[in-house]
Amino acid sequence: MNNKIVINNIDKLAANTSQQIIKELIMGSDKYNVSPVKFNALVKAFYALENLPKKKLTGFIDISVNTFVQGGAVDYSSFTIGEDYVEIYTGFIQYNDGECDDSSWLKIYSSKDSTHRGNLAKALECWAESFLLHLDDNPTRSLCIIDRSQVESDEAVKSEVNPKPKVIIPEYSLAGFNKIPEEVPF
Repeated sequence: MNNKIVINNIDKLAANTSQQIIKELIMGSDKYNVSPVKFNALVKAFYALENLPKKKLTGFIDISVNTFVQGGAVDYSSFTIGEDYVEIYTGFIQYNDGECDDSSWLKIYSSKDSTHRGNLAKALECWAESFLLHLDDNPTRSLCIIDRSQVESDEAVKSEVNPKPKVIIPEYSLAGFNKIPEEVPF
């Protein structure tokens, strides 16, 4: 498996734009109703983007915001940070009597291909503005974070994330059950 993402200036621009959105979400976590679990996912996503081209995640983190439009439609902006890719997209879903009647999405950026990169700087600027407008429309309800990832890092961080409990037995308890300890530990 490839352990690195090939990165160039276009990829850096997309990663930096995504990092700025994540930074806004972290800084405004109270305003946007970011739970501790979502906060941790945002920190992991920021860390993964900060360390490109090194692979720091297994799985993926999807961060999206939406606005419900009159008539039952949803307009959304989203980005995904995966093991070996970053994707940024926007879309629209129209519902009719509870069923999806029409939907469309537009890929703004994907590290997997280069077919969308005609005027990426302007596209990313518009996407980021749209993302923040969705948040302003309904700051406590529009944010959705799906975290199906784990951080790949050194053993110290892994042991902190998944600690193994240690049982400590006081010395006086090893003296035996039928003996009274010579010293009371209080």
